[in-house]
Amino acid sequence: MKRLITTLSFLAFSLVLFAQVDGDGYYRVSNVKTERYVYVTDNTGSIDIHAATADMGALELWKNHDRALSDPASVIYIEYKGSNSDSKYYDLQAQGTGVYSIIGYYVNVYSDDNKEYYVYAEGKYLSDDNYGTGESGQMGTLRTGAYRKWAVSKLGTDDEYFGVKPTVIAGDRYLHPFYADFGFSLQGSGMKVWTVKEVHDEAVIVEEVTDNVIPASTPVIIECLTDNVASNKLNLVKQSGSLNRTNLLKGVYFNNSVRKNRVEFDSNTMRVLGVMSDGRPGYVLSTVESDSKTKKQYLEANQSYLTVPAGSPNEIPVMTQAEYDILLPEIIRQKEIADSIRIADSIRVADSIRIADSINARIDVVSVETRLKSVFMLSGRSLGNLSKEEIEQLPAGIYIIEKRKVVIGR
Repeated sequence: MKRLITTLSFLAFSLVLFAQVDGDGYYRVSNVKTERYVYVTDNTGSIDIHAATADMGALELWKNHDRALSDPASVIYIEYKGSNSDSKYYDLQAQGTGVYSIIGYYVNVYSDDNKEYYVYAEGKYLSDDNYGTGESGQMGTLRTGAYRKWAVSKLGTDDEYFGVKPTVIAGDRYLHPFYADFGFSLQGSGMKVWTVKEVHDEAVIVEEVTDNVIPASTPVIIECLTDNVASNKLNLVKQSGSLNRTNLLKGVYFNNSVRKNRVEFDSNTMRVLGVMSDGRPGYVLSTVESDSKTKKQYLEANQSYLTVPAGSPNEIPVMTQAEYDILLPEIIRQKEIADSIRIADSIRVADSIRIADSINARIDVVSVETRLKSVFMLSGRSLGNLSKEEIEQLPAGIYIIEKRKVVIGR
């Protein structure tokens, strides 16, 4: 029997290694042997109970702790649900999904006599199957020893935390379009959170969020004072819901080219946060390199983006309401000028059409009046091609004019 199941469920077996799980909360998981961190990069997978095989392609393993510090895909919420005689069971959530919500049951974890914890999934231990020392690993079931062991670190310490890494630097502003499956409050000094409340051709109107906690799965813009991740920490909070305000931003969790779980960028109706040609922050066309196979662009994982009316400008500056209000009179004036020019152009075009029609009508009248007509006497003798005036001077009688009998009387 095969069940659809997020591969998070396999990760769940490993989360009590060396008794490091300290209550419900947000954690990172890494392999004891290879020190590669687990990233959730998709929300699909499968498990075949009879064949004891599993699809774990949605879990990626990567080295580099600095990378994990600012990547939401490395953050997993562990929630204790109970225990039986030889194991504990948990629910895990990450990237918009969770074990129990998908398969309908919790995940068991148990330890051996040495109090070391392992991943045990339907007859097989999970391991980092890459023996090498490279950056990336592969979740599987082939290895033994320490390759089967997984370390767990709770977030919220000086060494293990989540920090924002700005990707848009415009002048002295450090911004990042953010979307993650955890609530948060700001810890770093001078940090701000923005949402988008209006979209015009002239400006994207942003509004600062002053709520103490931003709920999970809320697409936002985060502004920092620096690009130093350690200075841009977030306090992670298990809170769902939504902000009590208009927010036109949308978000995407995944950009997985292997599993085809990603969102294509539409240049006609989408804009992403970036730097405009004049150096100001704004919503612009994506500059992400196109996929070599599909030749298409895709939205970045765990980032917010904006949908716009078809035909919107390629660059739209970001403004607060106050900034927009200052510019509004000038915007209105420019619109009025543009409208006047369009109206004047329309009048000129209409006048040109009327003049042309009048000239053409006169030409048609003249051509009708001056056109020569073939004239024959009733006997059949041709009188040639005569003008209107010449025909009017003919003696009274019956004539054939343009193949029709015409009586001319005096």
